[in-house]
Amino acid sequence: MIRCYFSFMFIDRCPGKHLLRTIPFLTAFGIALFYMAFLDLPLLHASEPDMRNERIVNSAPFTGQRFLIAQNNSESNTTGAAISGTSDGMTFWEWLWDYLYTGASLTVGVGTRQAELEVTRKSDDATGKIVQRDEEAYFISYSTRPSLFRNSKFGYTFLLNYTTFKLDQQEISKDVYEDLGTRIRGKTAYVVPSFFYQWGQHEPYAKFVRLGIGIGLGVAKYQGDIIMTDALPYGAPISISNGSYDLKAAAGFFLDARYRFIGLNISSAGPSYKDDTYKYDVRDIAVYLGFTYYF
Repeated sequence: MIRCYFSFMFIDRCPGKHLLRTIPFLTAFGIALFYMAFLDLPLLHASEPDMRNERIVNSAPFTGQRFLIAQNNSESNTTGAAISGTSDGMTFWEWLWDYLYTGASLTVGVGTRQAELEVTRKSDDATGKIVQRDEEAYFISYSTRPSLFRNSKFGYTFLLNYTTFKLDQQEISKDVYEDLGTRIRGKTAYVVPSFFYQWGQHEPYAKFVRLGIGIGLGVAKYQGDIIMTDALPYGAPISISNGSYDLKAAAGFFLDARYRFIGLNISSAGPSYKDDTYKYDVRDIAVYLGFTYYF
């Protein structure tokens, strides 16, 4: 499964839209989706495998048509690896089209996005965090069908994203942000293979909750200044920059809670850097409600 999203922010058009206004609603909606997904768990466990396979295959499968057919026709194909291999009679391009289209989904949504950079000085562990926050964003997310390990609730996916950021708010105490005159501009991209566990149903327009974590690779290019704000009095701004596209380790997690075609999506990922003086942690965080269409 491949999962990527694009976000479009309209800060100047929506100056009164703040993250704090949407968090209670998004949280309540997510909790409701979580419990609604659990309502069908007994039915999922009680259903017969043949009936479940037939239902999914006949409805352009969310878990992969070739994968389920291979289970019925050959007991030797017992892992999710069957999803990524070409089947008999299919060219590479036919397989690629099938993988990218059959069971894939497109989600459009609205929510909030926060980009942040945390800098830690190695010599004394002094820290500073600067963010871009309180923004209304529109999201377009594309996902291929999920890759599951046999009929288990475990699977894997890939988180892909590219984004730019303009950081101008520094954290002066826990969850308290202020404009100190510092600015950092940059961009980041990452690919994070992730394993997930899914509660609920597997077919399209289902009720489920999916939680995943992963480690991959990412890049970040940025330049600006930041103040170490963990102790008073504040020192002078320090200049930081990274002008290379060297690959660094990137960690991430995501949560998808869906009730049929409506869902809540939460994700956080980004690369980490080190040099002789500082450690840098770049994070891209997204929370949005979306409408999903399955191909």
